Amino acid sequence: MSDSKSKAVSPSKGKKKAEEPKLEPSQIAAGDLDNALALVTRGLDENETRFIHRALRTIGRFRRQLEDSALAKAIQTKLGAESEVGAALLAYVGGAAPMDADAAAAATAVSAAFEMELFLQMIVLMRLIDGGKVAEAVECSRSMYGKIRAVKTRSSTGDEIVAKCFFYYARAFELQGKKEYSSIRNALHAALRTATLRSDEPGQAMLLNLLLRNYLADDLIDQAQKLISKTVFPESSHNSESARHLYYIARIQAVQLDYSEAHRHVELAMRKAPKSALGFLQVANKLGIIVQMLLGEIPDRDLFRQPDLKRSLAPYFQLTQAVRMGNVAKFNAVVAEFGAKFREDKNFTLIMRLRHNVIKTGVRMVNVSYSRVSLADVASKLELDSAEDAEYIVMKAIRDGVVDATINHEEGYVSSKDVTNIYSTTEPHDAFHQRIDFCLKMHNDLVKSMRYPPNAYRRYLEKGGDASQDIEKVAAEIAEEMDEEDD
Repeated sequence: MSDSKSKAVSPSKGKKKAEEPKLEPSQIAAGDLDNALALVTRGLDENETRFIHRALRTIGRFRRQLEDSALAKAIQTKLGAESEVGAALLAYVGGAAPMDADAAAAATAVSAAFEMELFLQMIVLMRLIDGGKVAEAVECSRSMYGKIRAVKTRSSTGDEIVAKCFFYYARAFELQGKKEYSSIRNALHAALRTATLRSDEPGQAMLLNLLLRNYLADDLIDQAQKLISKTVFPESSHNSESARHLYYIARIQAVQLDYSEAHRHVELAMRKAPKSALGFLQVANKLGIIVQMLLGEIPDRDLFRQPDLKRSLAPYFQLTQAVRMGNVAKFNAVVAEFGAKFREDKNFTLIMRLRHNVIKTGVRMVNVSYSRVSLADVASKLELDSAEDAEYIVMKAIRDGVVDATINHEEGYVSSKDVTNIYSTTEPHDAFHQRIDFCLKMHNDLVKSMRYPPNAYRRYLEKGGDASQDIEKVAAEIAEEMDEEDD
């Protein structure tokens, strides 16, 4: 009997699961938009920035699937169709959306916060950028920038929203063209001065990165270096902004021949970057590979085998092989084949500097292989024009300490000296010191990035009692935010 009952119940359970309706992606996106707006409202009411952070991170979920009708309905509900801001935003998303009687009555007289208006206008601007409507996006971004500059006083809770608005303001002009992108430099400087006076750290971090990106787009390396030397990047900024700032510093230092510091900064940038930021990791790894080879080191082969990086780093893998073997002919062939790709990545100038490293590697391999070799043979192996060019290159390699050899100019040959025991030199000590220094810096960065429940102790003092439940609630919210970041 028990078997028959269990068999009779099981089909009904299966039917209930099958009857559950599946939501369309557009419906899920509309629900995510409502949740984001609720988080913004809660953050403004409770003066807590962590809810604003969660709302901004939620945008990535519904950005592609959100329909104009759902966005128009949210604008009518939060701003009102008759308000000036609401009417202007509704014009970008195709007019008013159908609403029921209760929602329409509630939307006639809405008094929205300044941050809520910016949040919805930022989403509209993102929709215009994603849809390729660059001219309308520029017009929308101009009005958004003017609105931010017109407000003299605002709460610090909305600083994260304002900082994100500046990002899409610059992005709209960047898509319009190089000339228009350069024209907003003064506006970004003015916004940076205002953010500094207001102690707006999210705005400072964002605007500093936008200005560095603007300078690098026009190859204004000296101006970018002066900006870095005259400003201080906020330590409390998010890892994404810190990683972007470190990458810009590394690129500037690489152009200025400071390869050791450039390699250190690009490693820090890759360590701070979120694992989900595949585009940034690809760009940073490309720069790191070039800088590492300019330092005379060869990148690890496992780096090129990672699934997310294998395809984009394929040209750089062939370049690394040419540098490792000291093969000038292969290096020239790789540059000729992937020159357009290297220029697109803005690494062509740095890659052309590697030719000297290829030649030095070839000289080192010849020095290890032969105890005595003629300069003509060296020129032939390195594919140089003459024995005189080979003599100058070998002479420079000896002076730089690349090889330990002597040149007989009269008879035209190079004789290498016996290789000494490496443990009798200071090289093992230097390598050990470098590893210790790396571990200590990583420890310090991890200590600085530790997160605690915000204002937990202050609320405990205000209540004058046991606030363990509140602390546990805040800790659970922080854990939830960290899970969302991992996703």
